Amino acid sequence: MIHPLRNLTRICFTVACGAMVAAAAMPGRAQNSLALEEVIVTAEKRSASLQDTPISVAAFEEQELEAIGVFEAGQISEYTPNLQISRQPSSLDNYGFSIRGVGSGETSLLVENTVGLYLDGVYVARNTGAVFDIVDLERIEVLRGPQGALYGRNTIGGAINIITSKPADEFHLQQHFTLGNRDAFRSKTSIDTGKLGDIFAAKLTYNYNEKDGLVNNSIHGNKLGEQESDAWRIALRLTPADNFTADYTYDKSERSSNGELSQIVATRPPNNQIGGAITRQATAFASQDRLNSVPVAFSDGPATWSDIEMHTLTLEWDINDRISLKSITAKREWDSGTSGTEFNSFPSDGATVLQDPAVAPGQYIPAGEYVPMFRAERLSDNEQLTQEFQLQGDAGRLQYTLGVYYFEEQSNEDNPQWFVLPALFAFGTQPAAFQGFLCADFSSPAPCFGKDVLLSAPIFQYGSDNEALAAYGHFTYALTESLDLTAGIRYTEDDKQAYLRQGRITNPDGSIPTNLAGNQWENTSGSLTLSYAWNDDVYSYATVSQGYRAGGFGARSASAFDFALGFDEETVTNYELGLKSEWMDSRLRLNAAIFYMDYEDAQVNSFRAGEGGASSVVSNAGELEIQGAEMELTAQLSEGLRLSFNYGYTDAEYQEFITQRLNPLTAMPDPGPNADPATGNEDISSFATVGRSPKHNGSVILSYDFQPFSFGQLNLRVEGSYQDEMVFHPQLNLFDSTDEQTLVHARATLHDMQVLGGRLSLALWGRNLTDEEYREWGIDFGTLGFAIDSFKEKRSYGLDLTYRLD
Repeated sequence: MIHPLRNLTRICFTVACGAMVAAAAMPGRAQNSLALEEVIVTAEKRSASLQDTPISVAAFEEQELEAIGVFEAGQISEYTPNLQISRQPSSLDNYGFSIRGVGSGETSLLVENTVGLYLDGVYVARNTGAVFDIVDLERIEVLRGPQGALYGRNTIGGAINIITSKPADEFHLQQHFTLGNRDAFRSKTSIDTGKLGDIFAAKLTYNYNEKDGLVNNSIHGNKLGEQESDAWRIALRLTPADNFTADYTYDKSERSSNGELSQIVATRPPNNQIGGAITRQATAFASQDRLNSVPVAFSDGPATWSDIEMHTLTLEWDINDRISLKSITAKREWDSGTSGTEFNSFPSDGATVLQDPAVAPGQYIPAGEYVPMFRAERLSDNEQLTQEFQLQGDAGRLQYTLGVYYFEEQSNEDNPQWFVLPALFAFGTQPAAFQGFLCADFSSPAPCFGKDVLLSAPIFQYGSDNEALAAYGHFTYALTESLDLTAGIRYTEDDKQAYLRQGRITNPDGSIPTNLAGNQWENTSGSLTLSYAWNDDVYSYATVSQGYRAGGFGARSASAFDFALGFDEETVTNYELGLKSEWMDSRLRLNAAIFYMDYEDAQVNSFRAGEGGASSVVSNAGELEIQGAEMELTAQLSEGLRLSFNYGYTDAEYQEFITQRLNPLTAMPDPGPNADPATGNEDISSFATVGRSPKHNGSVILSYDFQPFSFGQLNLRVEGSYQDEMVFHPQLNLFDSTDEQTLVHARATLHDMQVLGGRLSLALWGRNLTDEEYREWGIDFGTLGFAIDSFKEKRSYGLDLTYRLD
């Protein structure tokens, strides 16, 4: 058992000592002009200084986001300790989130997130479709650790708050262009009208983005990885009185892309020893190294599209100087589809590749016709409606936030699949005569050996109708001038109804039923924090917080019983010590936290495959214990030189994991001596691994502002990031895990050039300057016999031009 906080105290002490040394190395007398800027966050649903907020928070303000080049939430991952955000294979629209080793990569619309994504206070329910252009970024906040009391369900890992700019009181015009390699082009136009008639203001923004492909398609000759997007936003603000504000926003995002960048990295025995022409070609093609060309047969253009539309109405009423009421109403619709999830395709030889026996038993696929190792099509839609009321008050020594929250959602997905299996694997248990019929060979004693069969699940449809209701309270009481006690509590009810139609789950007469499932869950989560301000510059806190992730149903279940059974909720209890501090007249800022988390009834996503198709099976596998630390240091070393150093450490271990033990080479069940003879299940916690949880990660940024020239000011910036090795599956990590990764970026910006009454800035930038070829996501397809990986962006470079007129 991991002892809570034992080794982390040493880490924190070492980091603190390092900060003291850095502070001591600075000149002893600091000027006020060198003090670091105050950062304001709304992590506790009210504005407060980052240094006075008793949560482990990473905050990125507009200027920093512009320097990084962020226009999607996932682009902050490198700079945030213990945060992992990765694009999922064969899609440029889907993110997988993980904070402190708590994450989920399941794309099923029936499985909840572990990290809450919020856009202007509105919860975005699905990872799928989470990649969208954010056209008016003001700030991004990353809250680490469970936020169950204040933010509610499905934030057991943490929350990401995206805050957009509101209409300004004065007129502003901004035009931004980006030109880059691979014919990258981005244009953003933003206009603030300023106040009209003293009570109304508007902000109109349009963003266009396009980029050519990265990998050659060896079949059709087109480029894979091309993308194009349009996004626009209308923000309206009405202030009919000094104490009342109404904000309405309309957000629209349309994306199209060809994300078929994944490649087969390995095939496994026995499949690669008993299969036919497709399996043999896949084995010869498979490479652990990144390839510049992959065979994709069913996608010769943009194969994936996504359309998001969102309306948000926020009303704020200051009832008096101490009490305010806020209402947040939002409706979000997301439609998406793809014709080309494909890993990878090879030509039939006409003699060893069989048609699906459900279509044409005993028939070969004609020579030259392309056959995918795995292929899926998808049509998805999701609609959500949320309503939240918040009452905030200040009663002297007591500050409080009370709220009620309502959420409803409807989702549907149609996801047919095609996949190849060695015929001997698919039909080997059938009588010899029937094997001969299925494999078109009555003369051989092993008629299916050396042959493949293309199987399918042409009907794979599911959906859900979900509702959630919650009430919460958050209270901070000043025990003394320096000591605060904060308590939070939240009660949540979840009601879920789901359906599944799967072509291989049939009635006795062969018809395909619509399987129904439903359940309800309820939870009470709380938090308790004791915070102490040692002086104006040093602040510490101790927290116990809880999180809750709702149960659900497995869309990829292999039977009606498994689907109806579903899986239960999971909970996390977090114990955390934190420090917020500034030194040397606020020229050095050091924030750190150490934590220990008890993770119970963890919903573990395990890939399984067979004749029923590819499936991601979710089960309450058992318990984990996670310990770790975060440290964020910013130092103004001299008038122009600033250093930022961020470090994250996560040690996640299963304490109990009840499932079937798998052989990592064959992916077949490999029961140990303690396995249950009836089910084959056993505790595999001693060797199971936690996916997408690198032990060490960090970044360093060095930025220098030169003295202003007569025509502008020059800034040079160099960035480096590091991520430790990482796995994607609890057991099957032989072929698709990632090694440690180091990336280097740089940027030179000449800004504040006076042009035509406005200000012009030019920036030359490069990312992944050493052109590393790192893996981003891996899927091991188990008994389908192969594993795939997608890879991160290669070296990119370009020029930014921004013009501002005030």
